[in-house]
Amino acid sequence: MNFVSGFFSGFALTTSVLYITITVHRATRLEQRRQIREQVDQINWLAASAGAYDRRFFPEHKPRSLEEKKSQKEDQITIKDVLKHRWNQEVGNFARNVHGNRWESVKEAACRGWEDITRWVKKD
Repeated sequence: MNFVSGFFSGFALTTSVLYITITVHRATRLEQRRQIREQVDQINWLAASAGAYDRRFFPEHKPRSLEEKKSQKEDQITIKDVLKHRWNQEVGNFARNVHGNRWESVKEAACRGWEDITRWVKKD
């Protein structure tokens, strides 16, 4: 029984570390994409062709007020929100699977698997 519990706990640890790593990487990439788009908009504003020839057509740039920055920050999706949403999604999927399973068939499959393992171990 120690082998089985060790195997499954190692599997659970490995999959959870991989899941968290992938989720954090995805959130980082989304944040980088947002920052790059913001920088491209700033560069386009600086290099606007209409403003280069005639300053009357130069696009107006108003510095953002503190309230606008706060409202924009509230609208942005953070890593915490992404992780929370994914976690809730996984818990919901797990609950649906648990509710929809026939536990008799799970028990029978586990018994068959245990019998196969014991036969394999005794064979050696």
